[in-house]
Amino acid sequence: DLYLAHRQQRLEQVRQALRDLHAVAREGGSFPHETLPRAIVEVVYADVDPVLWGAAELSVRAQLAYLQGN
Repeated sequence: DLYLAHRQQRLEQVRQALRDLHAVAREGGSFPHETLPRAIVEVVYADVDPVLWGAAELSVRAQLAYLQGN
């Protein structure tokens, strides 16, 4: 199913962004927990109109909750 494939692709993009942002944090960068979803949105949804980033952030928050449960 195309929709499920897209969701899996986005989830993998969120995983990769999370790994990258944690690597930056380990090297002295800082990403407070409350700003992490927005930082991920800026990476994963960089090609999307920023007007839609609020909705994208809700999706990322749901994906992060899903990943924490797995």
